[in-house]
Amino acid sequence: MIDDMTPVLIIGIVFAFVSFNVYLKYRRDSLRHDLNAKDSELHREHALLQEKTEDLEQRVRVLESIVTNRKFQLQQEIDSLS
Repeated sequence: MIDDMTPVLIIGIVFAFVSFNVYLKYRRDSLRHDLNAKDSELHREHALLQEKTEDLEQRVRVLESIVTNRKFQLQQEIDSLS
């Protein structure tokens, strides 16, 4: 009886091994795809944040130039006297 089942068990083991390898390949490819999607999303977000940082730095430069302007300081002194 056991001798009759040996080929069936061997075929079952081979089928399970092949199926498991196919599943692992699918899972690996799926994870790579998710990683690539997240990577490109992070690159877009990084670019947006860099652009926003540059805009804010430019605004700070403009504000610094206004505050350090001699006319602005003179106007502040005049306003404080009245």
